[in-house]
Amino acid sequence: MLSQSMPCSPCGRPEAILTKLPKPAGLSGLRTIDAGGPCRYYYSAPADAGPDSPVIVSVHGISLNAAEHMLRMRAVAAKLGAVVIAPWFDRAHFRGYQRLLCHDGQTRADLALIAMLDDAAGFLGIDASRIYLAGFSGGGQFAHRFAAFHADRVAACVTSAAGWYTFPDAERPYPQGTAPGSGPAGLALHPDARQVPMHVLVGSLDDRPETSLNMTKAIVEQQGAGRVARARRWVAAMQADRTRNGGAPVTLTVVENLGHDFSKAMDHHALDALIAARFGLHETKEKYLA
Repeated sequence: MLSQSMPCSPCGRPEAILTKLPKPAGLSGLRTIDAGGPCRYYYSAPADAGPDSPVIVSVHGISLNAAEHMLRMRAVAAKLGAVVIAPWFDRAHFRGYQRLLCHDGQTRADLALIAMLDDAAGFLGIDASRIYLAGFSGGGQFAHRFAAFHADRVAACVTSAAGWYTFPDAERPYPQGTAPGSGPAGLALHPDARQVPMHVLVGSLDDRPETSLNMTKAIVEQQGAGRVARARRWVAAMQADRTRNGGAPVTLTVVENLGHDFSKAMDHHALDALIAARFGLHETKEKYLA
């Protein structure tokens, strides 16, 4: 597997963000690997990163601001002794990454992330076999689906502002439901899918129908018209499923006065701290969230 690293530069965000955000001591940059095609991810690791370091993966939405995800998360991560990995699912190779199987019917974004994690493990000397997985908007769609099909790789999952969800409904085909044999490339749900703790974050103002949302009749009837309604319905469905069958908690936080804006969520609502808290990582660094 060929790979290379280079200094970090943002994708889809102004260069000024580099000078506005704190830079903790350690290593950060952009890494490119060949995993049957080009795969790129941004990384940030504290100077003392090692096999015991938690690994936070933060997945961008359709704005492709992967570098901003790494930059925005790395200060919190450094205080937790955690590594940040931010995959970059570019449109040329990963269109439709939100559903794990891309629109070309062949490229698997889930397998690309696993390749990135395996590379980061060797490159940074960390254990990336189990991750704390977060995603915003389209990244939230990717995150909850990855957690369902690769539960053995996910310690906890936080989705923020996802546009729509895969429901625990074995009568509906994927990606709307989880009917047997309908997963990406025929992939079955992981046997431990219900054991992954899930938390959903959504802004109270993020409930307006818009052009980027899936507004097909079937999705609106099942999930509602806006992101708040969809988050509530999915969490309720997941809670009911895990009450019947057993499993880890599924919870929801509606963030007041927040719309659909990743940068504002970080600047004005401390989304990074909210995510870390929902992962439970603050328990080892209580002074940070005190």
